[in-house]
Amino acid sequence: MSANKAKIDNSSNPGAANLAPFGLPIAAGTVAVQAWADLGAETVRFIQDRLQQDIKTQQAMLNCTSLEALQKIQGEFFTAAQTQYTAEAAKMLSLMGNAASGLSAPLKA
Repeated sequence: MSANKAKIDNSSNPGAANLAPFGLPIAAGTVAVQAWADLGAETVRFIQDRLQQDIKTQQAMLNCTSLEALQKIQGEFFTAAQTQYTAEAAKMLSLMGNAASGLSAPLKA
């Protein structure tokens, strides 16, 4: 009876070795994991850079001696942040596009 149970378990749960000839599930899984890793690493890098710039801006604002200097620093900060967020959005879209094209490659093969 135990042999029948083992046979049922093997047939209902195919392992990676059973899927390897098809290539698709394994390749898609690998591409997806790599895409998530790339997106996560890029997110962490961007947040770290932004926090460093936020700290520098805060220090510059604390050292201001006039309202005009404060306004200038704030304006530069917001302009730079807008540019950086726009560039980061484009970079993330590019990473997602690369992942999508990597996922479609096994389908074409």
